[in-house]
Amino acid sequence: MGSEKTQYVGKLPIGFKPEAPPPAPLKNLIIGPAIITLGLAIGSGELIFWPIMSANIGPVLLWAALISLIFQTIWTLEMARWTVWTGEHWVLQMARIQGLASAAILWGLFTFLAWGFGGWAAAGGRALYVLTGGPGEEALATVVWAIFLFFLVWVVALLAGVVREWVEYILTFKMVVIWVMLLVSLAVVTSADVWADVLKGIFIPSWPGDAIPEQVSYFTLAAAIAFIGAGGTTNMWYSFWVRDAGYGMGVYIGRIPGYLRGRPTELEIVGYLPEPTEENIARLKAWWSNVRTVFWGIFFLLNFLTAVFFVALVYSGKKNLGIETAGVSGVEVIKLQADIVEKAFGVGLASSLFLLVAAVLLFGTQLSLTEGVARQIADSAYVALEPFRRLFRNDIRTAYFAVITLFALWSSIWISTINLAGIRPVLLLQLPANINLVFQIISIPLTLYFIYYVAGKSLPKEIWNAMKPHPIIPVLLILAMLYWGVFAVLGWMERFGLLG
Repeated sequence: MGSEKTQYVGKLPIGFKPEAPPPAPLKNLIIGPAIITLGLAIGSGELIFWPIMSANIGPVLLWAALISLIFQTIWTLEMARWTVWTGEHWVLQMARIQGLASAAILWGLFTFLAWGFGGWAAAGGRALYVLTGGPGEEALATVVWAIFLFFLVWVVALLAGVVREWVEYILTFKMVVIWVMLLVSLAVVTSADVWADVLKGIFIPSWPGDAIPEQVSYFTLAAAIAFIGAGGTTNMWYSFWVRDAGYGMGVYIGRIPGYLRGRPTELEIVGYLPEPTEENIARLKAWWSNVRTVFWGIFFLLNFLTAVFFVALVYSGKKNLGIETAGVSGVEVIKLQADIVEKAFGVGLASSLFLLVAAVLLFGTQLSLTEGVARQIADSAYVALEPFRRLFRNDIRTAYFAVITLFALWSSIWISTINLAGIRPVLLLQLPANINLVFQIISIPLTLYFIYYVAGKSLPKEIWNAMKPHPIIPVLLILAMLYWGVFAVLGWMERFGLLG
């Protein structure tokens, strides 16, 4: 492994890099991986689930979104802590508990199946159908447009030099367009009393009996709780993007290039620890400080503001424009928001522009989801399974592109069968949200076990004392597990008809 000495941390050895210390942290804040995670997060939760509840009950549940997003931000950072210090992503952390092959297979299958419904492409396809009126009837047009969006995802993976960088550029463009559209629309349609109700919904819930109105669907609320941020295994992918961007010791591990334009590369099987010198530890602490600052500022703040803005837009349509919003469900809420924008500006072009922006938003989410699934599976299987490497001739580009192609085909089949059978596209969003909420719950004790009982008992004292979490972190993560657990149980009980 190119190191002078190794030691075991859990089931795997880890090397030291005396000849290559951690790179000096950049003086400017580095935002790439946080932008990707934010762009992935701004999707069905902000555009669909939270506006649905705003349409039916107003902004009274924004407190639930705020709590979940705070927990999700803390949890995501904890999964990336080890990555900054060693270059190893979360699946490799689990491999130190389970072993390489079992971790790659277990979490790879979970991720592929949990995200393989193609709901974002389906919802984007529905928006494009409303915009264009075709081709054909609604169900067929939704499928056609959704498969077209998946084709665009495939093209990006084919042509990009470094796929993560292209995804970063596309998602940055997406965020700028969405914020311009939202801010201009809100400037026209909102009022002081709308914002007063929104702020009340964030900070002053009606405890205890009326905190969650009776008409709220727990399955939808659980989905919104999960997807107020990135949600589920997508938060774990932040550790992949941190590694790929070369943060801290991740600079020595390698990254995944594009299929046509990138060059073959080798990924290290496991990561490296720095030599426990004062300078090395100071450098990595500076990297970690940078990561936390950027993630709270980019992922948490912009994510929450975007959700609040979409909720305020729908609530303003009801309160200020007199648009009937009660009873709205599913992806029809996208059309509702387009109608609000059209009435606010008085021109049909505004509605068309909103639908196009919504399609771009959902395409960006589907792009980053597909990239994340392929990155996790190709990366983990490549380092863990020698037959997998032989199959793709030790070229991770080919493995990565093959997973993207398989995932696009699998999701397209789901979209076709579900939509043509008359089932609403929103189900393709609710299912992965509630499945991934389960991952959020079970990943917390696994992460804490790894940090404290695997890494904490194996690392040199100087490194452990520098990298270990603040004592409040495990307390907050246990609270997060309980918080998400309540909504997960209620959501699945409702889905299976077990609630009275």
